[in-house]
Amino acid sequence: MNPPGISFRLFRDPPEGELVSLYRTAGWIGPEDTPDRIRRLIAGSFLFCGAFNEAGRLVGSMRALSDGVSDAYLLDLVVDPAYRRQGIGGEVLRRLSGHLRSLGVDWIVLAGAPGTEPFYQATEFRVMEGYVPYRLPEEG
Repeated sequence: MNPPGISFRLFRDPPEGELVSLYRTAGWIGPEDTPDRIRRLIAGSFLFCGAFNEAGRLVGSMRALSDGVSDAYLLDLVVDPAYRRQGIGGEVLRRLSGHLRSLGVDWIVLAGAPGTEPFYQATEFRVMEGYVPYRLPEEG
């Protein structure tokens, strides 16, 4: 599904300023998110999928961490609040995971934030029965 006026692209090097702007608009940028931290976030990612409005501005994005062969972890699905509920997030997810599958990656996972269950349940992704997520606690 292509929402009207929105185009999608896969890329390795997103427009840094636009990504920062999108994250800021969505409330994802904090004081610890320096330009250097954002550059490292971009450099450490395998692939991005972006959604662009008719003016060419980035309005949605998701990134993958992957070896490009067997495993991928999808994260940071973000859509500009003014563009939400139009199918953009679902399409970004579908295109990014579809491309990874086309590369032969067969273990594609993500962790949804609390409250996102209805969104992800409407996609091909399913709860990983029998698996338990673990997280290393923050220092402090």
